[in-house]
Amino acid sequence: MFKIDGDTIHLTRGDIALIEVKAKNDNKTDYVFKKDDVLRLNVFKSKDYGHIVLTKDVKVEKESTSVDIPLTSKETTIEELINKPKKYCYEVILNPDTNEQTIIGYDTNGEKEFWLYPEGKESDN
Repeated sequence: MFKIDGDTIHLTRGDIALIEVKAKNDNKTDYVFKKDDVLRLNVFKSKDYGHIVLTKDVKVEKESTSVDIPLTSKETTIEELINKPKKYCYEVILNPDTNEQTIIGYDTNGEKEFWLYPEGKESDN
């Protein structure tokens, strides 16, 4: 399962995902990502922003108003097996190593939730 509901991401542990990121300028127009910009997705343990469980960088290939962040099955196999949904938090940073600007993250509406759901166990047969 993969679903984005507003600012909340829902994902089954071990599944693939493609997260589309858009941003707005101060005047509410669409931000245009430039070639060679970098977007970084950080996923944290809930309430522990010092404990990152997933980091993914994506380099922008061409000017666009949206950028996709692909996550592989290996990348979404976060921590140990779980038997109930587990809440994490996330942020997306533009150009984290040169001119850092958080474009999605904790704000006046609170933390951005990343829900991880249990994966099925592979059969031993």
